[in-house]
Amino acid sequence: MQRRHVLGLVSAGMLALGWPVAAQPTQMNAAEITALLSGNTIVGSWSGTDYQQYFAADGSTVYMLGDGRRDDGQWRVNAETNDYESWWRSTGWTPYAMVRTEAGGYAWINGDRLEPFEILNGRQIE
Repeated sequence: MQRRHVLGLVSAGMLALGWPVAAQPTQMNAAEITALLSGNTIVGSWSGTDYQQYFAADGSTVYMLGDGRRDDGQWRVNAETNDYESWWRSTGWTPYAMVRTEAGGYAWINGDRLEPFEILNGRQIE
C-alpha cells in the first residue's frame, strides 16, 4: 500500500467512527522535517523494536537498537515529495512520510501503520 494513501485511509476511518477530522495526522513538509530532525535524537519503537536515532546536520545518522546494536547511515529530505529519506547499506535510499499525530507528537508512516517517536534535543547517543 502506498504510504500516501495511509493518510486518506486514516481520515476515512476516523470519519466512519465519528471522530473529528481535526484529530487526523497531518503530513509534515520538508522544511518542518529538516528543522525537527537536524541535530536531534529521536526515541521510538519500529515494528515493536525500541530504537534511538541521531540526525547530524551534515546528513549522517546513527541508529541504535535497544540491545546496543548500531548502524551508521545517511539522511536527507526530499523537497519535491516532502519525504524523509534514509540510506543504509542493507536497503539503499528509502523514503518515508512523517506526520504530526493527533496527540501533538510525531510518527513515521510505515506501510499501513504509524510508528510514533519522541524528540530529544541534541545528540543523546554515542
